[in-house]
Amino acid sequence: MRPETSDGGFLGADAPAPEGDGVSIVLLTYRSARYLEDCVAALRRATGRHPAELIIVDNDSGDETPQVARTVAPDARVVETGRNGGFAYGCHVGAGKARFPWLMFVNPDTLPAPGSIEALVDCGRADPSIGIVGGRCVAPDGSVDPRSWWGRPGLWPTFCFAFLLTSVFPGSRVFDPESPRPWTGEAQVRPVPVVTGGFMLVSRRAWDATGGFDRGFFMYSEDADLCVRAASLGFRPHVTGRGVYQHETGGSSTSAGKLVLLFTGKATLLRKQLPPGLRQLAVGLLAFGVFARATLSRLLSARPERQGRPTARGEDWRRLWSARREWLPGWQSS
Repeated sequence: MRPETSDGGFLGADAPAPEGDGVSIVLLTYRSARYLEDCVAALRRATGRHPAELIIVDNDSGDETPQVARTVAPDARVVETGRNGGFAYGCHVGAGKARFPWLMFVNPDTLPAPGSIEALVDCGRADPSIGIVGGRCVAPDGSVDPRSWWGRPGLWPTFCFAFLLTSVFPGSRVFDPESPRPWTGEAQVRPVPVVTGGFMLVSRRAWDATGGFDRGFFMYSEDADLCVRAASLGFRPHVTGRGVYQHETGGSSTSAGKLVLLFTGKATLLRKQLPPGLRQLAVGLLAFGVFARATLSRLLSARPERQGRPTARGEDWRRLWSARREWLPGWQSS
């Protein structure tokens, strides 16, 4: 029996517990009020024929975000955590409230196209071994934004970053292996190593088998960690070109501040995923790559973009190197 939802509406918190298929959308917020109206409106058009509930988890924004959430989404459940425990923590709070067998994690600065979540669910339902599904990110003008998925992290990709091979040969399968390959068509479905967490569908089966996002990551790289662990259990993450969305990615962060968070996540991932004897080497290579870019940025100007993505400024690499004692240890469990 399918639960009843109105056209474009979400299953309310007081509705009977649903039976059968459907998707629980977990929208994590932190000082995200300015994004919510557009994001929620887009989500209402994204689920298609699948029944859905919306769970908005606020990580202690300390501003008007929870009230705005209740205003723009009166049929959603708004959960205030009382503390900012990070992305993985907030997603676990939302997943714990979810009543459907599909968990859809969406960032508030993401705008899914009509039918996009429906496309992800259809992809996941076609083969239960997939477990994790992502979409096709596009720029506001409709051109492809390559940040839909990533290659598997590891020692060789970190070596390539350290010795600037990723910058000299951007997009190379050999020397830039973490960068995504171009899409071959709008309807393409392909297996990938890492689905980006800003627009990620996870089956309840895969979530329970992996334990979900590792709460040891405050933010960044928890999506890569989840996909690598899922693959080790036999799941096969995919992306589908029919799941179109836009993602601003960290619009509230300064470039240098975002890099510190990003590299803290990278260091955490390497320390967790690699064998003990290689962890320190990999983190050292990561540090050397930052040092090299910080040093060369005083002499050379970087390309303004790489594979259609803006590159970090020289001053940001220098600030990141100056802050290395902050990010090299990785996220420390609280």
